[in-house]
Order: sequence, then C-alpha cells, then structure tokens
Amino acid sequence: MKGFPELLSDIGAGLDSGTLSLPGASLRVAEHVQGQLQCSRVSLWAVESQSGPRVMRRLAGFDGASRIPIAEPLVIGGPNLDDYFDTLIGQGIYASHDAWADPRLQAMVASYLVPNDIRSSLYAAIGVNGSTWGVLCCTQLGQTRQWTPNEVRLLKRFADAISVRRARRRRREAEAQSLMQRLLHPHLQATGTTAS
Repeated sequence: MKGFPELLSDIGAGLDSGTLSLPGASLRVAEHVQGQLQCSRVSLWAVESQSGPRVMRRLAGFDGASRIPIAEPLVIGGPNLDDYFDTLIGQGIYASHDAWADPRLQAMVASYLVPNDIRSSLYAAIGVNGSTWGVLCCTQLGQTRQWTPNEVRLLKRFADAISVRRARRRRREAEAQSLMQRLLHPHLQATGTTAS
C-alpha cells in the first residue's frame, strides 16, 4: 500500500494531466484516510466562502462499511455554523465525540447528522496562511466515538500534507499565469502596468 506522500504525488500528476478530476482525487484521499483511521466514513469538502456565512460542499467521500464511494452532492453551512467554522479554522482541527449533543453542530443535527446516523465527527481544515479551502472529515456512524490524540494528530497531518501540496500547486499556477501574461503582453512589462 502506498504511503500518503506517494498517493498525493500520484493524485497531483493525475490532476495535472487531466486524467483525474477533483472529485476523483478526493475519493482517493478519502479511501486512504478511512483505511488509516478505521472510522465509518471519510469525506472531503470544499469551503466556498472565506468570510460571512461559510458553506461546505462535499467533493467526495468513502464509506468504510460498504466500501462504496459517496458521490452525491451536498452543501452544509450558513450563519448558524459560524462557531463551528471559527473553531475549526482557528485550531485547524475540531473533534466532536458526541455530535448530536455538540452545541456548535446543532445547525447540522436535524438536517444531516441524525438522518445519516453520524454520532461522532473529526474535522481538519485544509488551507494555509489564514485561508481555508477545504475540510477533511471522519465520521462514526451508529455510536459515539472518543477520538484519540493519535487519531486527531493523524487526521491533522493528512490535512496539512494536502494543504502544502495545494499551496504549491496554486503558486505554480500563479507563476504560470504571470509568465503567460509577460509573454503575451511584453509591452506592459516595460511600462510597469498589468493587463486586466
């Protein structure tokens, strides 16, 4: 079985070549993380707003019991989850041993947690320099789970590795775009202006 750095390298190559979509990449990460943590499900979510009411859009997930990918789209968020997002973003990790009783997750209880029998959740933020692009989430179905310090550290390590890779990818994309602008508009470089 490949280690996580090798998996991320393969995923990056697939994304670069266009042979792998973002949901496909998310599924591969979710399956790997689920195997490592042995939780019921793992999913990756995109955070779609950096300020104001934030929402998370599920990219993909993996169900460990059925061994089936989770592909149906889902959006969760709004102003009632501000405390959850603030804690997650501020600490980089959010462990909820009893999600149904967690005051920060109450906006999710009736609409998402109870219908899916999600009793415990462990979330790790994906992002750098104060920006959060995504969330890596482990859930336990059917019964509560006391997340161990080792599990918390492991999920955080996975999220941090994704964050570093994504930051490097964004930097490469920005450098490529800047180079393209200079090549297409050399006269603007000489005057110190930029193309809009």
